[in-house]
Amino acid sequence: MKSKSNLFIGGLALAALMIAALPAAPGIAAGSGERPAFEVDRSAKGNRLALSRSKAVKQAPTETARDMNKTPEPASKPSIMDGCDPMFSPVTVPTMAHIAGRCVG
Repeated sequence: MKSKSNLFIGGLALAALMIAALPAAPGIAAGSGERPAFEVDRSAKGNRLALSRSKAVKQAPTETARDMNKTPEPASKPSIMDGCDPMFSPVTVPTMAHIAGRCVG
């Protein structure tokens, strides 16, 4: 019986709290029809996906892929002996990739 009276008293307290908060409700900005102090001008945004006025014209390439890939081959490329590891990576420092760092033997 004690728990039912506690629930009843708690419900009455909650109802009294809500009734007491009613006079403060008009002062809340969300409840009033007032406009905020600042506004954002979005009139210049427009449609961002508007079509451009110029037309793209395809042109023939001036160089072909074969012309672009022509690089002179070095006359003699130094190499490392079999069983040796390069001291420098051929990817990061290709000019020093011919220097042997460790040979197994």
